[in-house]
Amino acid sequence: MLKLLPNWLLIFLLFFNAIGAYYGSYMLISDPSGSKIKMPIEMLQGTPFSDYLIPGFILLLVNGILPTIAGLGLILQRPRKPLIRFSFLQNYLWAWALSLFSGIGLTVWIGVQISMISGGEVDTLQLVYGALGVLITGVTLLPIVRNRFKIASEP
Repeated sequence: MLKLLPNWLLIFLLFFNAIGAYYGSYMLISDPSGSKIKMPIEMLQGTPFSDYLIPGFILLLVNGILPTIAGLGLILQRPRKPLIRFSFLQNYLWAWALSLFSGIGLTVWIGVQISMISGGEVDTLQLVYGALGVLITGVTLLPIVRNRFKIASEP
């Protein structure tokens, strides 16, 4: 039972990230001005965006849908019907690869957000989600998790 704890932790972290992203993306897409969540439009100065609509959709895809699909894939474990084939990750369940990309994606998202939007200033929410991205990546790469989602080579 303890051997499965890191796997369930990874699934929990993926869904936790997704829930936050669904809320945030809804708020940004429904009000691209950012006023609903007290994000002034001036924060986008120096970015390619004039409002929060496109960042809201990126948030939805990268940190909402991607980790949801990864989490469901880890639960269902359907190795023979992969959604995506990654040439350098063919020996692993596709959902494991999506988990890895989800963790890296969240970490990059927060890094870009800090450098482009916050002007280098970090708030508590960014620290929490940045740490979450690193944690998702780290748990995904744990040997016990990697071995659980490794696919035996076909003869």
